[in-house]
Amino acid sequence: MYMVRVTLRDIYKSFKHKKQAVSVLSGVNLEINEGQFTVILAPSGEGKTTLLRVIAGLERPDKGDVLIDGKNVNDYPPKDRNLAMVFQNYAVYPFLTVYGNIAFPLKVMHVAKDEIDRRVKTVAKMLQVDGLLDRKPTQLSGGQRQRVAIARALVKGTKLLLMDEPLSNLDAQLRTLARAELKQLQKKLGITVVYVTHDQSEAMVLADRVAILHAGKIEEVDDPLSIYRQPLNTWVAGFIGNPPMNLIEGKLVKKRTFAFNKSKIKIPTTVAKRILGNMETAIVGIRPEDIKLGSGDIKGTVTLVEPLGSQTLLHVAVGDTQIKVIAFHTHMIELNRKVSLDLSSNSMVFFDKRTGKTVMG
Repeated sequence: MYMVRVTLRDIYKSFKHKKQAVSVLSGVNLEINEGQFTVILAPSGEGKTTLLRVIAGLERPDKGDVLIDGKNVNDYPPKDRNLAMVFQNYAVYPFLTVYGNIAFPLKVMHVAKDEIDRRVKTVAKMLQVDGLLDRKPTQLSGGQRQRVAIARALVKGTKLLLMDEPLSNLDAQLRTLARAELKQLQKKLGITVVYVTHDQSEAMVLADRVAILHAGKIEEVDDPLSIYRQPLNTWVAGFIGNPPMNLIEGKLVKKRTFAFNKSKIKIPTTVAKRILGNMETAIVGIRPEDIKLGSGDIKGTVTLVEPLGSQTLLHVAVGDTQIKVIAFHTHMIELNRKVSLDLSSNSMVFFDKRTGKTVMG
């Protein structure tokens, strides 16, 4: 099955604001593998939509190259890049029926009427909007409009689909259902999808690979679980996860002990030799769910309690260091309660304090 590969080489893009150039993309390099669901994840305002528009040909990079299947398409208009794009607001035509919306790109391409009818009905059935073909967009729910927009994008038979936060306008329950359907559809069709979002949950559920964009560059590219468990630097560690990874600054003493705020954590000798070298200071990263409550040598005080249903998020002060802990039970833990914490070295990630980069290979 033919699938599309996208390569971004050293992409730069800036915009004029009050006669000054504002840099948005500052040397983006990214390989988007064929047949994979790649999510570009970033906080708002980091340039992820701009990057998607550069791939689509709606924006031209100031510098760098966009390659689709090895061919440089910098000079190709969007219509000649053999791709489709679904926008955040769906952009369905209110004056056309669902059938007319889906058929529109084929009519522009002057496809034969019988072929248009066949393709529209096929993709409509695939996206479960075949019973809505006579309706206008005003008669559809948000989820149905989203499916119509995807159907219109897919009806041309393209193998590259770009999606700009298409689920953000849906309510939480419908968004959960829609992303499951979207993932199944992508696998069924075998198409390459590039999807941009600020929603970490979407990235974790949808992506085969996540590319994290920050300060105009790609910070890290990997499968979602690898990024979650072993982030490459402290910025990624502090961004990924809700709540994010705890980042604790301290010193390495006697080569087997990490000390912070008069508290100490033992580090196995083999781990210390392998990852720490001659470092004297470090940042320890540990996920809130990896900390055991009620045992261990770290003593602290509960300063905030956030009940989350099946679990509770605790904010625990250890000296002047705040540590977030997930407690997997529902009974209430009182404010100002003294607690013990067990921070297992097997679940830790060590970062170089000077560079912010991980020192675990």
